[in-house]
Amino acid sequence: MCVNGTGETVRARTSGTEASAPPAPPAGQRPVGYRRVADLSHVVSPSMPTFDPEKPRREAVDPPLADGAFGFFQQRWTLLEHTGTHLDAPGHVVGGGRLVPDIRPEELVVPVAVIDIRDRARQDPDTVVTVDDLLAHEQRHGPIPSGAAVLMHSGWSRHWERGDEAVRGVAADDSWHFPGFGPEACEFLVSRRAVTGVGVDTLSTDPGASSDFPAHEVIGRADRWGLEALTGLDRIPPTGATLMVGVFPGEDASGGPSRVLALW
Repeated sequence: MCVNGTGETVRARTSGTEASAPPAPPAGQRPVGYRRVADLSHVVSPSMPTFDPEKPRREAVDPPLADGAFGFFQQRWTLLEHTGTHLDAPGHVVGGGRLVPDIRPEELVVPVAVIDIRDRARQDPDTVVTVDDLLAHEQRHGPIPSGAAVLMHSGWSRHWERGDEAVRGVAADDSWHFPGFGPEACEFLVSRRAVTGVGVDTLSTDPGASSDFPAHEVIGRADRWGLEALTGLDRIPPTGATLMVGVFPGEDASGGPSRVLALW
């Protein structure tokens, strides 16, 4: 962004000066037809829950600025592609599958349907989204649109601040337990509803107890993407919203941390 030494020069020029903070910028103009925007993403931090033992790491390249000072603050992050709220490209699970740069922009701005299984998930952390759940959703809210993203709302993101064990649903025998998609539901969605992708508010598209990850395989072999570790699904309607996925566009990336927004 800037040549070597720029930060030092600016800090030297502004040291000892005081400046009042400017007013926050006004909210941007809403696209035609949208009145509300919800952020469905967790903030990435070194202490966040993760599927893998490795945690995100950060270090300051240029130190934080004093209040009111002008300069350049930046950090170096080290993290896995599948950290926090993130997208799984088909190539994450299927050899030769498309990677993040291969996903077309129009596949990242899609209608959304939210499948609410919260009541069942409170009683059974191993529950999965079934074909019956999808049909019940359609009976109440209308057909799942072709090309949609279908999101599981299990309420599991409420555990996020409690750390790894709560989010993983770790039992006394160290097994993991949290909801996900059943493979039959995934097969129905790709073959009968032509969805673009699926998403979950847990750490994995498959339930935590899974060892062979069939939902991942169905979605990946169908050349669809998956979103994991969503949050805030209680703030968006069951149908009628548009999902926008801002995935990190890494070269040959199998996935990437994402800022996921819903507009309606």
